[in-house]
Amino acid sequence: MAEVENSDCVCTVIGYEREIKEITEAIERSESGAPSHIAIIAGPLSGRTTLVDEIRRLYGERVHYQSLDFVLHQSDLPDFSCMSEDIIFIDNCQFLTTRVIGGFDVLDTFLRTQITSKKIFITTWNTYSWQYLSSVMNIDAYFPSIVSLNKMDTPVIKQLILTRHKTGEIRFADEGTADSSIFFSVIHRTVHLPFMAKEISIPWIKLNFKVALHKLPRKKRVQISLEDIIFEKINRIAQGNPGVAILLWDKSLKDNVISLSAITETVYSISLDTNESFILSVILSMESLHAKDLTAIAGSEMNIERVLYRLVQQGLIREDAGYYRIEPFALGPVTDYLKKTRRLW
Repeated sequence: MAEVENSDCVCTVIGYEREIKEITEAIERSESGAPSHIAIIAGPLSGRTTLVDEIRRLYGERVHYQSLDFVLHQSDLPDFSCMSEDIIFIDNCQFLTTRVIGGFDVLDTFLRTQITSKKIFITTWNTYSWQYLSSVMNIDAYFPSIVSLNKMDTPVIKQLILTRHKTGEIRFADEGTADSSIFFSVIHRTVHLPFMAKEISIPWIKLNFKVALHKLPRKKRVQISLEDIIFEKINRIAQGNPGVAILLWDKSLKDNVISLSAITETVYSISLDTNESFILSVILSMESLHAKDLTAIAGSEMNIERVLYRLVQQGLIREDAGYYRIEPFALGPVTDYLKKTRRLW
């Protein structure tokens, strides 16, 4: 995600202004009463890192920040009581658990520390890990403030990407044709349901009448900018994920020129057995896992080397220094497949 120049006390993040406001209001409430611990829920490449950096910028020396980069053991947990800062910011809290016997012990210790502390705890969690923990242990009860980073609509994606360039720097080339899918967009609206204590994001189908009218006979056409059509295509492929949209933009941009024909979608034909689907869902929910942790989760009855090989061969995951993560352009197809096969909570 991009930032714009502004004063130290003003939010500079594009696309998640509402979420920043929710977090700052929760911190202000904590200053006048009991700590209102905060959980930030986000999927891979959804802009969480930029939001985290913005909170750290706004609160400066009040924040003790720690990012978890691997599955933690009891001995890895720091002593939060000896920290001088009043805001404890823990990133990637999905690493407090693992899918093995006793895999919740570290999380239980962390939550006990949190609820007995007078400090404010801000935590970030992978969306699918959070949904799993919400189902099996009602983790929502520990966090009075839950902030979800929802998918972005096309105008926000457009603003986010163009902010990274100087005005007039990009040329939109009239090459290629718009595919029929851009006649509609999936937009995301946050609603509050009366029987739930929190807001949820619901996808809606929005017909792009201007795009449709642009395809009418010449005398009846309306004008629509080429760049709007290009950004509709980018966001359709990215499925509202800002990180994927930026990667797709960078991949398609050549010498500051972009066209419809340059924006290509990778097609995945996913065919997995039970073990492969399970390991893929674990990697998605943890975002990055080392081979040794995957081996422990798989157990002795699963051939984890074969499973990982199959997932790599299908282009669904990548390996880097022993860590496995979902391929960025496979995020949407993988998530859709795992939801369809009921592998995600």
